[in-house]
Amino acid sequence: MDFLPLSNIIFSKIIPCIQSHEGLSIFAGERAKFEGWFKVELCSILSETVDDVIPEKDLIDITFEDWAIELKTTNTNYRFPEVKNKTRPITDNVNGILEDIRNLQDTNYSNKGVLFVVFPALHIDKNWQTHLEKISKNLQDIKFKEFKFKNNVPGILYFGLI
Repeated sequence: MDFLPLSNIIFSKIIPCIQSHEGLSIFAGERAKFEGWFKVELCSILSETVDDVIPEKDLIDITFEDWAIELKTTNTNYRFPEVKNKTRPITDNVNGILEDIRNLQDTNYSNKGVLFVVFPALHIDKNWQTHLEKISKNLQDIKFKEFKFKNNVPGILYFGLI
């Protein structure tokens, strides 16, 4: 499967799931990560369309066919009314995404991607754009879609082709 059709499947299925999930809105309000849930849901979504979805194969979050995908939930310290003010190490979170990209580059999979949720955040935020530039320069392509959790906390889903 090519990058664009896969992006469309992922965005069209996972975003409504995130937007309607009461538990995730609690996590978003607390700036808490939810990578385990994200992995389980993505496996379920992918299994509807592709064969051989395997989590944690070769120390990679999700593999299927000729794809290897790493997932991240990236919480920020950006202030929003619906979110508790907490300090979060966004630079460390971005470095984790960059490390996943480097690790996937060293694999033998034909197609490699990094899928990450950033919250609370808006795509146009200048501070976030600085971090996104660091990530984007290591990718062939990147797609994104903004959304809101059930409690109106803003988030962005990114899918990058390595």
